[in-house]
Amino acid sequence: MYTIKQAAERTGIAIPTIRVWERRYGVISPGRTPAGYRLYDEDAIARLTAMQQLVEREGWRPSQAAERVRTASPGEVVELVAAGRGRESTTVEPSGPAVTAAVDTIVDAAGRLDLRAIDATLDETFAGQRFESAMDSVVFPALRGIGDAWSRGELDVAKEHAASETIRRRIAHYFDAAAQNGAGAKIVVGLPPGSRHELGAFAFAVAARRSGLDVVYLGADVPLDAWRQTVRDTQPGAVVIAVVARGDARSATEVIRALRADGETLVAVGGPAAGALPDELGAVHLPDRIDEAVPWLLEVIGSTAR
Repeated sequence: MYTIKQAAERTGIAIPTIRVWERRYGVISPGRTPAGYRLYDEDAIARLTAMQQLVEREGWRPSQAAERVRTASPGEVVELVAAGRGRESTTVEPSGPAVTAAVDTIVDAAGRLDLRAIDATLDETFAGQRFESAMDSVVFPALRGIGDAWSRGELDVAKEHAASETIRRRIAHYFDAAAQNGAGAKIVVGLPPGSRHELGAFAFAVAARRSGLDVVYLGADVPLDAWRQTVRDTQPGAVVIAVVARGDARSATEVIRALRADGETLVAVGGPAAGALPDELGAVHLPDRIDEAVPWLLEVIGSTAR
């Protein structure tokens, strides 16, 4: 029997998504300890995995996938899981009205400091599609909307920080859930000195970890010497530097030049201001969408290793 944390680690499904699939779709009915904590057996683990395969790799709507998993025999569940292994993920974008409603709800809830509403919307968003698609279609646009509201004076710093931290905690669930997948090439991900807006880099780190890369995530405002020492210690296949604002371009340039001087490490850059970097640095530029950026980086790492 497994706790919900152990179930998340075994399946790679974040704890909030497990709860939504249980509560809303009835995919599983876990047992309970005398203290009321959920317990998951091997059949529950298999059904969660089958649900994940249908939603993320087959592109099924959660309601359809849940109906299939609920009515499947234990043997059929095993077959669903086996059929999905090794299959390419299917990117299915949610409908326009659903995306607009989710984005508007998050932005409006941030203005009212209604963190429960943000959490509930994130629950539904992540439970209904792949993490990468949810970030690209809903979460990133919502963050831009919150930033725009702040710049217009419609939302104060405290509300912006509270909303961002609520979203960060959700991303962290996915980072933890993907821990067992990191058996591929090692990469280092972080922000240059002085840069603090890390949610895009953190989401990229999650997507990279979910793809099987072994991710060392450094976070925001990483000093130059720390970048150099980390690369020396880990010998990564690639370093990924997020350049969020144009003001970060100078410090990112210093980091890239220092890493280049130390060796031949592949350096990739992404973020809204990555285009402000000088071309002569030789850094490779990631696609804007993380759903495209991670496969692209995997291909580049593979080509340099051959």
